[in-house]
Amino acid sequence: MSDQQKIADSPTTDMPNKAENALDMTLEQIQEETRQQAAQQQLVMQQLSGDIEATFEHIQQIKYSGQGKPLVLLHGWGMNSHVWQPLLPSLAQHAQVICIDLPGHGANSHLPLGTLAEAVEQLAPHIPQDAIIMGWSLGGLIAQGLAHALPDRIAALILIASTPKFVAEGDWSHGVSPDLLALFGRSLQTDYLGTVKRFFALQFLSTKTDTRVVNALRDRIMEHPASVPALEDGLNILQTADFSQAPVKQPTLWMLGKLDKLIPASLADALPEMGYKHIAVLEQAAHVPFVTHPELFMEHCGAFLNAL
Repeated sequence: MSDQQKIADSPTTDMPNKAENALDMTLEQIQEETRQQAAQQQLVMQQLSGDIEATFEHIQQIKYSGQGKPLVLLHGWGMNSHVWQPLLPSLAQHAQVICIDLPGHGANSHLPLGTLAEAVEQLAPHIPQDAIIMGWSLGGLIAQGLAHALPDRIAALILIASTPKFVAEGDWSHGVSPDLLALFGRSLQTDYLGTVKRFFALQFLSTKTDTRVVNALRDRIMEHPASVPALEDGLNILQTADFSQAPVKQPTLWMLGKLDKLIPASLADALPEMGYKHIAVLEQAAHVPFVTHPELFMEHCGAFLNAL
């Protein structure tokens, strides 16, 4: 893999009331909902693979059949593992894929996310030896935290539309305005569904993704909404996590979108100064390149995984 790749590509590019009801659930209802979600997730994954092992410890995870090293997928803010499903068959050609819903999200919505350190502590027991962590956006920040906490267990990282520091401040210009995150935090208190919907739309902005694809994915994810406390904790992690002075030591592939409205493509110029060698900028992609440009995304991922 070359040291730095900038690839031009061509793009292909309401909410249910259930989320509102979920906010008022009793503990018993949440537990029942979690059991139902687990069954639904198993059914979907069995249709894709036929070789599924689900573990029901503190953090629920779903293992998808595959070859090679374990590849742990960590989704972004307000999302869940459903966002990865179209990509799973391709990833399984290179690795043993493990999907984990972050605490407070999806099938683990009954758990608190907490601070970055607390999220890392919860996830650490579920990271196998020689794991590769694929983290998207918020998941990429948590992946960097795991890499520092588990240096002998994590073999490599793939960080998608993520950054060492999410907020632009001081000498760090490769992030979003703190005001934008503060705005999401305020609107979350008054308009849960609208806030998540706007954030979802922002991730596809400037791409030509079919709106039917975007809406279908959004609705599927919102069948298992994240809890409000977890969303608040996630925003706090985005606001405070800072690895700009602490690059990870493991081999790391950074996948960025030239059109991303959250993570500036200028980050690609700063990463080599931090010692990172593997950087791919997808010219026609935004914040969700694995959805809008899956084939090009897999070209880079496959080459990186095969070289490990």
